[in-house]
Amino acid sequence: MARRRTLPFKACRRCKSLVPKEATRCPVCGSTDLSENWEGAIIVLSVERSKLAKSLGFEKPGKYALRVR
Repeated sequence: MARRRTLPFKACRRCKSLVPKEATRCPVCGSTDLSENWEGAIIVLSVERSKLAKSLGFEKPGKYALRVR
């Protein structure tokens, strides 16, 4: 059975932003609905130049999870 690594981030269920594990509120949208159960990550440097960021609906540069449960 594969062991899962513990990552130093939680993901916001509302905007999918990755936040430090000790955070209680998302700095991007202000939500307190954070999850440690997320998969995949994308780092957006420029929303204007990234087709992927636009298609996923990210509006600000930052670190985001691709899937949050």
